[in-house]
Amino acid sequence: MSRKSMRIAMALLLYLPLGLCGADALAGAVFTLANKQMPEAFSLSSWPDSWRAYRDDPIQRKRLQFSAAVGGFVGFGLPALLLVSLTNRKKPLHGEARFASHDEIQRAGLYGERGVIVGKVGRRYLVYGGQEFVLLAAPTRSGKGVSIVLPNLLHYDESVVVLDIKMENFAYTSKFRQAHGHHVYLFNPFSADGQTHRWNPLDAVDRDPNRRVGEIQAIGQVLYPTEQIKDAFWNESARNLYLGLTLSIMETPSLPCSLGEVLRQASGKGQPIKDYLQDLIATRAKSDAPLSDDCTAALHRFCATSENTMASILATLTAPLTIFSNPIVDAATSATDFDLKQMRAQRMSIYVGIPANRLSDAALLVNLFFSQLIHYNTVDLPATNPRLRHQCLVILDEFPALGRVNILAKAVGFMAGYNLRLLPIIQSLSQLESVYGEKDARTFVTNHACQILFAPREQRDAQHYSQMLGTYTAEAISTGTSRPLAWGSGKQASSSSTHSEQARSLLLPQELKELGDQRAIINLMHTKPILCDKARFYAEPVFIDRLKRISPFLASVGKRMPTQTELEEAAFVRRELSVEIPRLDLDLHRAKVERRVRPIQPDEPMDLSKLAMDLTTLPPVLAHDTPTPEEVNNLVDAFVAQLQWTDKVDDDISEKMSSVREEGRAQRTERNVDRSLVDRDREERDI
Repeated sequence: MSRKSMRIAMALLLYLPLGLCGADALAGAVFTLANKQMPEAFSLSSWPDSWRAYRDDPIQRKRLQFSAAVGGFVGFGLPALLLVSLTNRKKPLHGEARFASHDEIQRAGLYGERGVIVGKVGRRYLVYGGQEFVLLAAPTRSGKGVSIVLPNLLHYDESVVVLDIKMENFAYTSKFRQAHGHHVYLFNPFSADGQTHRWNPLDAVDRDPNRRVGEIQAIGQVLYPTEQIKDAFWNESARNLYLGLTLSIMETPSLPCSLGEVLRQASGKGQPIKDYLQDLIATRAKSDAPLSDDCTAALHRFCATSENTMASILATLTAPLTIFSNPIVDAATSATDFDLKQMRAQRMSIYVGIPANRLSDAALLVNLFFSQLIHYNTVDLPATNPRLRHQCLVILDEFPALGRVNILAKAVGFMAGYNLRLLPIIQSLSQLESVYGEKDARTFVTNHACQILFAPREQRDAQHYSQMLGTYTAEAISTGTSRPLAWGSGKQASSSSTHSEQARSLLLPQELKELGDQRAIINLMHTKPILCDKARFYAEPVFIDRLKRISPFLASVGKRMPTQTELEEAAFVRRELSVEIPRLDLDLHRAKVERRVRPIQPDEPMDLSKLAMDLTTLPPVLAHDTPTPEEVNNLVDAFVAQLQWTDKVDDDISEKMSSVREEGRAQRTERNVDRSLVDRDREERDI
């Protein structure tokens, strides 16, 4: 039974004795009046006593029956008619749009603790739980970072991947998330100082000959898409050459397996590309490790084309790969420090930092990153794999700047079932349509059950939002005055008024533009639109207190709220709110690429800092008398895997031990971290 039905049933049960008493008293009074007497007082026993005394008198019996009918009609008939008229009232002609009440917000489940913070009503945060997606439409400089992204990075306790254009999110929240049990990584391939974790898209490719071709082609679909392309021949041909070169690298242990190496192999090493590839195939055929049939078939298909066609295919191949000619980008994508396949198996926070001035250059690389994130996390359902116990929130700031992410356009309808949750941020709907087209953009927006709208600046968006909020029926009064045509005619002036029902938008386009920078509108599925305040992190004591626990400088300001200058000093000057990031050894990477390997001389000094070990990454050994052989092997392998290797075979050993290192971190985290973000939330009672 619904809550409304239960309320109606309770009201009827409460009214039944009251109605009986009222009908009885009124029937007694009516019977007294029927006998031409004035009732002295209402009495519950008057009518029953009269019935027992006069029921045998035919005249009085009719009067008693009439009085009972009057009492019953007034006591039960009139309330029933009133109830029917209220429940079956005529619907307003032009609708009855309005903003949601507190009870409706409560019924929508927005006053929970776990989920995505979408706004604030009074002193209570609006937290959208579940698996549905959230879309934020906000113009530039409207506070989307400080009111949506940063509050959620200081609250959301599951895994996150965030596109961090300005590096503000990492600077403010990474140390807090690490302190609460997350493995924190920063992928910043354009870092001028080389401070970045590494991610190599080819490391995730399965080395099984039966599966690797399909996974290599999945990467090729991102680099050389054929959808929305008029002449797909060149991209298809370039993808074939990319497949052949990648397979040849994978089958050559002495070469680094990276997209940068694919670009270097495409140069021909000083030879025409056709001659280079034919020599490569012939040389390997005579060796003990010939190239596979899949590899040689792809390379032969390329070499079978004409010289002009071959040149165009080669140009198409290298066009998206020129980004890897940058030594920093090449080094940042030469190995992998984190596994995207583990996002739902353990708590991880990955910040993808791209400088704003390099966003256009990095669009394809970032597109590939998020494509691979979705590709490998939509394989196993959480219901079929108990290890996948965490949700992953993907925050995409400046989402259209990535370009068209084809896998996202197709997977948006079923991603939620895999515990992947999207929070894309766009400036306007027209910006999204320019990338995905009108139909795909509409489908993309429709799959977001919660849409947050900031005050728009574009008139088209304001009109669209106004239509989305709906209309209500307003009473319009028009008045008119008629005057005589000639003065002195003797006729009097007259006036008239006309009442009519008109449709009025809940908020007009100009009113939406004037919404201000403190307020937002939430359009939620199955709920009236919600007018709320923005939850700006720097004005919320609960978030500032969390930062004070991390930063000694912020803690020194005491109980007062820090100023913006003090927050920026803690984050960007003192760097007390962010974790330390390893620095790329560009000289070592260049030496590996150029294969500058030589024996060390007896009197040559060595830089022993290269042998420094991060003991926190080693798997724990339980305190007992004799460690098991498996524990000893895992400890030794994890220790050896941290060495800076110069041989590809040893690199493979290091890569194979990445899972051991991650398992060690996970076990240490589970053992040392006693409370999660939600536990701390419950203590503070602010959410």
